[in-house]
Amino acid sequence: MKQNKENKKRFSIKFHIFTGVASLSVALILVLWIFHGIFLNAAFKMAKESDIRRAGNLLSDNIDESDISALISQVSREYELCAMFVNAKTGEQLYKAHMLNNCILCGLTDSAALVSGWHAEAAKNDGECTIILPRNQFKDFDTDKDLVEKNSSEKCLIYTKILTNAAGDEYLLILNADIAPIPATANAVRIVLALATVVFCALTIFISLLLSKNLSKPIEKITKTAAELRAGDYKVRFEDEGPQEIRELADTLNAMTTELDRADSIQKELVANISHDLRTPLTMISGYSEFMRDFPSEVTPENMQVIIDEASRLNSLVNDLLLVSKLQSGAQAIEMKKICLTKVISDTVKRYETLLSHKEYKISFIHDGDVYVSADETRLLQVIYNLVNNAINYTGEDKTVTIRQDVLDDIVRISIIDTGEGISEENLPLVWDRYYKIDKVHKRAILGTGLGLSIVKNILMLHNSRFGVSSEVSKGSTFWFELKVIDK
Repeated sequence: MKQNKENKKRFSIKFHIFTGVASLSVALILVLWIFHGIFLNAAFKMAKESDIRRAGNLLSDNIDESDISALISQVSREYELCAMFVNAKTGEQLYKAHMLNNCILCGLTDSAALVSGWHAEAAKNDGECTIILPRNQFKDFDTDKDLVEKNSSEKCLIYTKILTNAAGDEYLLILNADIAPIPATANAVRIVLALATVVFCALTIFISLLLSKNLSKPIEKITKTAAELRAGDYKVRFEDEGPQEIRELADTLNAMTTELDRADSIQKELVANISHDLRTPLTMISGYSEFMRDFPSEVTPENMQVIIDEASRLNSLVNDLLLVSKLQSGAQAIEMKKICLTKVISDTVKRYETLLSHKEYKISFIHDGDVYVSADETRLLQVIYNLVNNAINYTGEDKTVTIRQDVLDDIVRISIIDTGEGISEENLPLVWDRYYKIDKVHKRAILGTGLGLSIVKNILMLHNSRFGVSSEVSKGSTFWFELKVIDK
């Protein structure tokens, strides 16, 4: 167990963030060093090729300058190269500028051969030519004669360009540049890269620690709070701090906690209410049975009917509980068929009028004609009974319940309206929960078991029906549902 805890601590989110950022940094540093080792010479070569062409174009554009020699010297210093400016016809060297040690141009033994060979090579390539050759392969193009001593295997970059001034005179510009970085430059790059590596490593450690701390802190708080939630404390709140994703997680967990707290309260209330509804008929059955046992002369039809009625109520409660469970689990199937919805409601109203005639309830059904729908008649009858029962239980002192049938296009809406105390807006979404009581005071229903609206909700959902409730405090409530008309 101790070893497991040590492993969890070792591989915490801080550890993963730190190692992740550190690994990325190490990879970047390695890439930098690899690029330095592999591509430094290639990059230097590309830069020199670009510089030497830029220098050649600059001199070509300013060929008619009066002080061309000064410009050649300036370009030679600026681009770190050696330059030779010769007469293309005579081979005479007009200007020279040297910025390199052991320059190939300085070591030429036959300038005329160079001019002839490179002039011809440039002429083949639209007036300019760039070539990279080892020093010991620098030869005359015509005679294959070595133009410098074979004293080095280093490569050099030779650029030649044919220039023509305004007077029509033709010249040959020859530029030479090293294409390998000098040792001092390479060493400077390595030193700078080494310093950058040290600074980069230090910054990586600092940023990794800071980042891992900032990201893990809100997650650790969420984990701690979640442990309290797991222990059964549904009043906890998750702190919404940190990055957006963590704040969204905290908001989601807070919403879940609120729902768990509400579900826990409803569950406790459900148990209390069911216990109450079970205890009442059981007490009645037990009391009357004992009474008739102790006083055989009191075994009368009236007393027996009390026991039968309470047993029936108890059976109804158990059946409703089983039905709710089946509906919510999907185990309860429905059989759809064409029925006359208007007739079903009319027959139901007649039965209620007979049942409640002595209690002065007024139940009216307003409709314009028969409407047919596709539904499970038995289950739909349960919906109507439960909604009417609910309206009877909570209607006002006028004891009036109104049922309306309204048809719009191919949709029929059934509304059951009472004149009771109504429901506040914040409580409206909760009325469909099992045994939810607005006033939190359990009241034994006049008719039904207290699970009616939950049964209504699940049956209507099986019918893909829209349903809802609208209410205004002190003015009553309207429960409604809609079905598709198949034949008016």
